Amino acid sequence: MSTDAVNRPLPKSAPSGPPSSSRAPDSRRPGSGPTSTRDRDVSREEGAGFAWLLTPHPGRIRALPLGAGGVLGRDEDAPLRLDAPGVAASHANVEIMARAPGVPPEIVITDLGSSTGTYVSGMRAHRTVLADGDLLRVGNAIAIVVEKGIGSYDGAVIEEGGIVRGPRSRRGWFAALERAVAEGRDRKALIVSGPVGAGRTLASRRIAEAWGAAGSDGKVALTEVDARTIEGDDALADAVSSARHALVLRGSAALPHARQVALARTLERRLRGTPTFVLIDADADLALLVPEMVGVLGAGRLSIPSLETRREEIPSMVRAFFERHAMHGARLSTELYEALTRAAWPGEIAELVECVGRIAAAHPDEPRLGPEHLVKPLARRGGRLPGKVEAGGPVSDADRIRQALATHNGSVAGAARALHLSRQALYREAARLGIDIRKSRDGEG
Repeated sequence: MSTDAVNRPLPKSAPSGPPSSSRAPDSRRPGSGPTSTRDRDVSREEGAGFAWLLTPHPGRIRALPLGAGGVLGRDEDAPLRLDAPGVAASHANVEIMARAPGVPPEIVITDLGSSTGTYVSGMRAHRTVLADGDLLRVGNAIAIVVEKGIGSYDGAVIEEGGIVRGPRSRRGWFAALERAVAEGRDRKALIVSGPVGAGRTLASRRIAEAWGAAGSDGKVALTEVDARTIEGDDALADAVSSARHALVLRGSAALPHARQVALARTLERRLRGTPTFVLIDADADLALLVPEMVGVLGAGRLSIPSLETRREEIPSMVRAFFERHAMHGARLSTELYEALTRAAWPGEIAELVECVGRIAAAHPDEPRLGPEHLVKPLARRGGRLPGKVEAGGPVSDADRIRQALATHNGSVAGAARALHLSRQALYREAARLGIDIRKSRDGEG
């Protein structure tokens, strides 16, 4: 299937032309559509919308609630106005189509013949259904599709001390970090969890500094200990006691019950008058911590979310990382921002930083950087295909999709769940890879 074709099957109820008056106003006529959101405070808006990432100048996320839909474009009278380079006066039409009671409505976008096109998760679309998490590119602007709570995306993206946080993060995990910082010396232990590479150590250092764990030079010495690699309780006690300012302990939730109890007693003695202790357990269920350990650590917890759930912050991260390599943001194309925002990052922020560094090193004099300058191929997706491949298992995206379809007897819903994709994203990936889902259902795929 051509990438210019419809990216996924539309519901039978979807009209092939402009929306009728029974579904939504014909917002192609100036003034006939829903009221513009330009003058509304959208910070608390619920419902579906676009979270515009405002490339090529990231730094603020603009939430645009969809309401009843309408024309998306630069025209002053467009119900969904977007004033950005490459966006036509009437670029695309957005329809909000009701479904069964209790089921979220479908969002259908139709390109209105724009010269720059409308792209959904990297593929040019004439008419397609949008799903939560899809990445939309219109002209030189990209947006994440949000099916509810659009207002939580609205606001500035801030970078300070290596920590990047957008509006949602500031109301979520970063607010918890700030509370932990404010507690100061009232607490000496904290559980910091999150994926490897998401910034746990950076957050721990910030907390330790605020808690007074710095040395005479004003710096914090973090002593990292992996409890799983230490043989014997005495050796574990020695490792804990060796911490100068702050201890970062990993893997304690993976220890047997008896070892955890012994470790909890050691930590309790250590915490009576000595440095801050910060626990990081990223790869284990925190529910596996024994009551003795929880009692020592108290109720304080900070959970740093995966980059997958913070994709709206990636453009700002990318720009900041490139500028650290003395590469001005004007050299970065919208398509590069789009590719990096869509990519799966199993190594989290650490992997993104490494990727940017390799691009900068490989193309120091390139006047304009695009997706073709990526050092390694990045998975196209509306969601994330599993990053790890088991021995003897499928080795490509196409193999993974075929295996998932076969395992679930051709069920698109079952295969999509197994691959952590929306059904719409699975249709797009299948079209891109030349997989006939209909034959898979008939057992021929």
